[in-house]
Amino acid sequence: MKNTILFICSLLTSFSFCQDFKLAKASDHIEAIASHKLENKPNIFITDFNDLDTLVKRSKKKYKIVYFFSGSCQASYKTFPSLVEFLNENDTLFELFPMVGHRYSKIPHYIEYASRIKYFKPIYILDMEKYGKRNNPNNRIRKLNKTLCKECDYKKMGASSFFVVDENNNIIVVNDHYFSWEQQLNQLKQLIKTNL
Repeated sequence: MKNTILFICSLLTSFSFCQDFKLAKASDHIEAIASHKLENKPNIFITDFNDLDTLVKRSKKKYKIVYFFSGSCQASYKTFPSLVEFLNENDTLFELFPMVGHRYSKIPHYIEYASRIKYFKPIYILDMEKYGKRNNPNNRIRKLNKTLCKECDYKKMGASSFFVVDENNNIIVVNDHYFSWEQQLNQLKQLIKTNL
């Protein structure tokens, strides 16, 4: 009985979030995203290589972080708020591009999570039409990495990993899911030291 009640509550919560959310493609909102003129609410956009490449190149920040995030990965679930806090303290240097490989059905989960941690900047979910509809979200992340990051070992890239692009659009930092949060944070701190 307890499981049935929990299941019904879960369905109602997901349904209520779905009613408030329409699938939006990043390509239809490039100007608003690039100029940071979005509403103060969770903004989740379907994206692909071209949209992401355009947004990264249009960013005025010195460093752009393409971060692979997953609500089903405890490491990224725990470190994402710490990453956001670190970047808020250093927002003159960094812009974050959180990428999600999950299916669209997980969007309500990300809306709820972003609301809870008060993250109202864009989150990008990979286009299932271009990157496949299989269950494993890492398959979509790997397909994007093969195109976007030649320096990355796409087999190791997954949730809680990232790479950093500099102002000249060169990839200057790469890590993978074997790096601890402390190691990743040290990579970012090194970038700050080079700007002192």
